[in-house]
Amino acid sequence: MSNRIASLLLTAATSLCSCVTEDTPDNIGLSAGDPLPQFSVTLNDGSSISPSSLRGNVAVIEFFNTGCRDCRDALPTLQQLYDWSLTLNDVTVTAIARDEDEASIAGYWLDNGLTVPFSPQNGRDVYNLFATAGIPRIYVIDRQGIISSSFGPENPPSFQTLKDEVERIRQASREPAISGYPISTR
Repeated sequence: MSNRIASLLLTAATSLCSCVTEDTPDNIGLSAGDPLPQFSVTLNDGSSISPSSLRGNVAVIEFFNTGCRDCRDALPTLQQLYDWSLTLNDVTVTAIARDEDEASIAGYWLDNGLTVPFSPQNGRDVYNLFATAGIPRIYVIDRQGIISSSFGPENPPSFQTLKDEVERIRQASREPAISGYPISTR
């Protein structure tokens, strides 16, 4: 009996770590300079986001699962960024689940005082458009729908890093265009 319990504990510990170190040979994902893929998700407040709805705003999207310890560590940073962005009408901050249902996420949000809008996903279809392995994954996107920076479990950003990147994009897009062309924020 004790061997069975030890085996179950080992399996549980391994699965919690797998959010970062999945046994996938290629951890290919989108990175700076890549356009957003085509997707559409519904958030817990009933609104939807897609590349076209984000166009014109600076956006930060985090892929997560509340069963992932590294995601749980990263979510307070996203919440801090979301709180900071509430007074800005041109910044969108949201979280998209990787294979987690709404009830599970809502319970975690309630227990941890999170208010960041989230999109539950019963699978990895949306996530797989952005990356093949590893969460949390955080993308900062410019007003034209181009990924400005990306962060994976191996390089989690601080609040200040995310805030500085959002502010850099906001400032760059306020600068006048040259010869009628918008300035790239890459």
